[in-house]
Amino acid sequence: MKATSLTPVFTDSILADLEPGNLYISMPYETAVHLCACGCGVKVVTPFAPHDWVLIFDGTVTLNHSVGNGQQPCRSHYFIRRDRIEWLTPISRRATHVASVRDRAAHAQPAAPPVAKRWWRRAWDRIHRANRNVEEAHRG
Repeated sequence: MKATSLTPVFTDSILADLEPGNLYISMPYETAVHLCACGCGVKVVTPFAPHDWVLIFDGTVTLNHSVGNGQQPCRSHYFIRRDRIEWLTPISRRATHVASVRDRAAHAQPAAPPVAKRWWRRAWDRIHRANRNVEEAHRG
C-alpha cells in the first residue's frame, strides 16, 4: 500500500530493521533511510551532500530532490515534502540512466572551495574565543 506520509525519526545510527512509514535521519552519518513508500520493502538510502539530497528541517522534513527507485522493480518516484509523499509517475529506464550519468558526473567534479569569512566575522570569532579562554581560566 502506498504511503502518504513519513514520520521523521532522528537517530545517531541507522537501524538494521526499519519500520514502514518512518524516515530515519542520522546527522552524524549525513544520511536518511526509509523503506520505499510504495510498500515494496526496498531500503532507500538518501545521503546528504551538495550533489546528493538536501535535508530541510523546519519541524517537518523535506528532502530535495525527488526519490527515484528506477533500479528497483517498483520504479517508484516521489518527493518527500513536509513529511508528506508527493507521488510522481513511475520513473522510466531512460530517466534512471540520465540521472545516473548526471550524478556520476557531479560526483567527479571537485568540491567548491570554502568561502572565506569576512573580516568582521573573523574578528568576532577571535573575540569570542578569547572570552571563552578567559572564562575557562577563571573556572580552572
